[in-house]
Amino acid sequence: MRKLFLSWLLCLALLPASAQMKDTLRVLCIGNSFTYVGEAHKKLVDLAASQGHHIRMNAQYVGGYTFARHLRRDETINAIELANPGDSYDFVFLQNQSQLHARYGSDPARYKYVLADAVELSGRVRQYSPGAVIFLESTWSYPASDCGGFGSLEAFDRLSDSGTALLAKACDARVSYIGKAFARARAHFPELELLADDAKHQNDYGSYLKACVNYLLIYGERFDAHASPCGLDPDKCAQLRAVAEQTILTDGGRR
Repeated sequence: MRKLFLSWLLCLALLPASAQMKDTLRVLCIGNSFTYVGEAHKKLVDLAASQGHHIRMNAQYVGGYTFARHLRRDETINAIELANPGDSYDFVFLQNQSQLHARYGSDPARYKYVLADAVELSGRVRQYSPGAVIFLESTWSYPASDCGGFGSLEAFDRLSDSGTALLAKACDARVSYIGKAFARARAHFPELELLADDAKHQNDYGSYLKACVNYLLIYGERFDAHASPCGLDPDKCAQLRAVAEQTILTDGGRR
């Protein structure tokens, strides 16, 4: 009996990782350096695995890209249209150039092309993955370039959130309030730096916070004690997970 039990444990250990998970989801992320710096998409996969979930990730990121440029990029369109039409995505995260949603929030008439691009890109996704939950990301404010040209972090955050909400409603999508999580982290843990030396892009901890937010949007469950710090300081990562939970689960950012 003991030999049989040990053989069963050995077989379990040799199974592919996905076979040992509670579930498997297919996720597509489209964006630019506000995700690939620090590899937030890989951190999302690692976080999910540590919580017993397997993510099959497809990430399409090009520095500085807008939705319009992705719509003209063959690799992005091929990722959306899928090699196997029956293997559609469960969740899709769309991340635009960092200032465009705030600009749309400030003047929808002037920046109506931002709406047109968001509707076209989300529509293309829905054509090939009709059951997918689509999120438009409201990214963080940053000090560089006079706070992105909006004069203050608070104004940048406010316009980015309002612009993303308007765009998401038009696209029948949801909002990933990453910027709200960054603002909360700045307020409660000012010693925890989330940005790189350019005062714009995320560092590894900012990337981790972004991954935490999107994990909670997908699964809607709090992290347990096994949540991966993805090679970073465990105590700092625990603080960031708490910030993400407060933003998404307590404050209702998952709606």
